Amino acid sequence: MEDQVTNTMPNNEEIHEFRKQIDAVIQRAQLLQSAIGRNNGGREISLVVTKLQEGKMWAGKILEAFGSPFPKELADKAE
Repeated sequence: MEDQVTNTMPNNEEIHEFRKQIDAVIQRAQLLQSAIGRNNGGREISLVVTKLQEGKMWAGKILEAFGSPFPKELADKAE
């Protein structure tokens, strides 16, 4: 499956779909992480998971920039 990238401004739905695709890869990486554990490559797969999570977060920041509000129930706030 090959995604087409265009030079047009993406809409919120496209960014949401992109985040879902990243999440699917995160889940696959976490399965590998479970299988690898602390063996050779354990640190590296942990970094892969972390960087994918960061990518998903940054894609969320794109949504914020487009005016899509962050869900209040997910916001962390000190009380």
